[in-house]
Amino acid sequence: MSDDGPIEFTDVQMARASLILSLRQHCITQPDILRAFESVPHEAFIPRDYAEYAYREGSLPIACGQSITSPSILAAMLVALEPANSGKLLEIGTGTGYSAALLARLAKRVFTLERHQELAHIAQTNWGQLSISNIVGFHLDGLLGLAGHQPFDRILLNGAVAEVPEILLEQLADGGVLVAPVGAAGERQTVTRIERADDDFVTTEHGSVRLAALVPGKSRPL
Repeated sequence: MSDDGPIEFTDVQMARASLILSLRQHCITQPDILRAFESVPHEAFIPRDYAEYAYREGSLPIACGQSITSPSILAAMLVALEPANSGKLLEIGTGTGYSAALLARLAKRVFTLERHQELAHIAQTNWGQLSISNIVGFHLDGLLGLAGHQPFDRILLNGAVAEVPEILLEQLADGGVLVAPVGAAGERQTVTRIERADDDFVTTEHGSVRLAALVPGKSRPL
């Protein structure tokens, strides 16, 4: 959990049901993705001061001057990614670990990279408290990927890039899919899905978002 002590919620089940309804209103209807959002406690990944907003639409601040992506944007990117039943998944930008926890409900194994050491440790604590065992987190520069564990069936970028780094595309398995918000920082970006077919890459667009840019960081194992 992001801060000490339990988070008190008067009716967590009702709050989660409200979130699922909101996602449906945003045209998120895939049962596996909705089940993941319903089963992962969002309040466990945000600061206590923002607990009352855990199941409302909108991004929320977390440590290191970062923010946790709003549920509808994250869900839309997961729809484009189609992570269900994938073998190995790579996430760039761990934050406090919420999106990795969702992905862990969908993929067999999740590798996730975070450039802020404090956030990487917070995420590890959160997963441990929820007994999530199929996530491997690293304090690394995510834009370099994780060559020692490639290829990946899915790669998700939790932040914007001006263009998708070639090194990440090289780490995709044949038939693998990468999803990233592509565009300038501070402007609306295009949710871009890239599917690898041998040495060819097929690109499709899946709506627009406005997310903070991913920036290079120091590379260190957690």
